[in-house]
Amino acid sequence: MTTGTPSDSPSGRPVVLVHGIATNTEALWRTAGWIDAFEAAGRTVIGLDLPGHGTETDNPHRDPVDTLLELATKHGSIDTVGFSVGAWAVLTAATERPELFHRVALLGAADSVLTQGLHTPVMQAPMIAILRADEAPADNPMAIAMRAMVADSGNDRNAVAAYLETKKRFCTREALTVVTSPTLLVQGSDDEAGPSTMLARTIPNTELLSIDRARHFDIPTGEQTLTAVTAFITPAN
Repeated sequence: MTTGTPSDSPSGRPVVLVHGIATNTEALWRTAGWIDAFEAAGRTVIGLDLPGHGTETDNPHRDPVDTLLELATKHGSIDTVGFSVGAWAVLTAATERPELFHRVALLGAADSVLTQGLHTPVMQAPMIAILRADEAPADNPMAIAMRAMVADSGNDRNAVAAYLETKKRFCTREALTVVTSPTLLVQGSDDEAGPSTMLARTIPNTELLSIDRARHFDIPTGEQTLTAVTAFITPAN
């Protein structure tokens, strides 16, 4: 989904928004005010739905890194905001073609996803089973919450599960050092997945912002995050 026109941005460089698991562009970025905020700053916005989500329900096995690189190549370079799974897709793309990424904001990109291999299909197996089950286990609050998020966003549970079980490219810790874009990392002090301090130490030219008392899914919906990221991505002249 693209909003605005290239002439809205003085540079013609779009802002690409990449959501996390179970939600989509409309349910996260538009509802939380991100699209309106960037358009008010004169930017063209492209909402990239992850495979198996939103407008990409029929295409669950595509690697979002490929889509990001295609968009960036088409426009010459892009500014990018990614949340959670979307943040890691952005970061992986930025390690493969760093020259295509001008400014990058990563929300809820917890170190544990990389250091503990949480991104792998094997580690995702319990969540895949929860999504594919006829009913959520009554004694599993996380399962109930995740299925509710999928339903509230208008996503298809089986398509989201198919995305999770598909092996995708993922950056290594060593590759993080090649990222050249100014990068803003936003972590929540109460994020269940943990902090982003290793990323902050490893990625060059990085700022780290911690949102007090924010849990994982609070990070992209809070006003402090929105204000900080829009100012970072579209700094005042």
